[in-house]
Amino acid sequence: MIGGWIWNGAVCLKILHFSWTRRSMQRHYKPRKKRLCTKASVWYPLDNSPLELALNKTLPCGQSFLWKRYWDESENQEYWLGVVDDTIVKLYQVGTLGAVYFQPVVSLSDASSRVEHIKKRLFEFFNLHIGYSSLLEYFCKQDPRFEKVVQYTQGARVLSLDPLECLCGYLCSSNNNIQRISQMMQYIAKHGDYIGKVQGHHFYRFPTLLQLQRVTEEDWRSHHFGYRAKYLVQCIHRLVEFGGTDWLLELKHLEREQVVAQLMQLPGIGHKVASCIALVSLGKHDEIPVDTHIWQVVLKHYLPHLQGKSLTLRIHREIGEWFRGKFGAYAGWAHNTLFVGELERKRTNGIK
Repeated sequence: MIGGWIWNGAVCLKILHFSWTRRSMQRHYKPRKKRLCTKASVWYPLDNSPLELALNKTLPCGQSFLWKRYWDESENQEYWLGVVDDTIVKLYQVGTLGAVYFQPVVSLSDASSRVEHIKKRLFEFFNLHIGYSSLLEYFCKQDPRFEKVVQYTQGARVLSLDPLECLCGYLCSSNNNIQRISQMMQYIAKHGDYIGKVQGHHFYRFPTLLQLQRVTEEDWRSHHFGYRAKYLVQCIHRLVEFGGTDWLLELKHLEREQVVAQLMQLPGIGHKVASCIALVSLGKHDEIPVDTHIWQVVLKHYLPHLQGKSLTLRIHREIGEWFRGKFGAYAGWAHNTLFVGELERKRTNGIK
């Protein structure tokens, strides 16, 4: 038993899925054919499997910086708001690991006719084609310490972001924290097409490269981007020279090492940021970004011989090879589990 639930393969999961699905359908999913954006708008099921996704362990943990969480006192329910293409979407989850439902709220197009498309995009965004529970079971076999970590990180998935949004987010991440990065990303988003205002938050379609090209270094600096302003302008310019978003998307077809090397040609992109982009937006599930959180975990629990050494490019690669040798093709998911676990340890002082 791990964290109050049993690793019992497909049988356990099927029982939980039946229970959660029936209960959530009875209590929460009451489809009514109403027009989009009315108070009685329909909630649509994402059809995620139980134990596979926890919104509150995935959305606020340093991958995507534009989702907004709010609590509805009248309904005693937590909701999340974000943008899928040109549509503001609201999410809620039954419990911590139960069924997730989505609702198109405001759109620049006819979102009511694109519900299946939005569902498909959300499924891709959360990488729900990957069985995270099965991966956790494997990680626990490879490293018994994961049995403690899993109690705090079940459902904390690696996302699949739009590469341009991901690149901008991690360009802002250097010597920064999640709250400040989110503020900077909100300003970047303002250069895209305005969609609408929900729960006091303004939402935009993420800007195109052409829209970002119009922003000057002085403008970025005036909004407290600091030294990142120069890199942002230079990176966008170089990206256009390389072929724009098409060039970024083509990187998905290269080998992991090639992807990181190509990204490091962009101004302001070092090995750690390139690793983050490769893992979170380009499908390189075995890439290992090493920040201060993971560096401390590695030194304490896995590679103590690195104590006293600096985190050089060679050491970064050594750590990556160790993770891949230990956890295999989805080593990046093991890394993310440890990363979220470290955040939870600092928040609760619960994992040793």
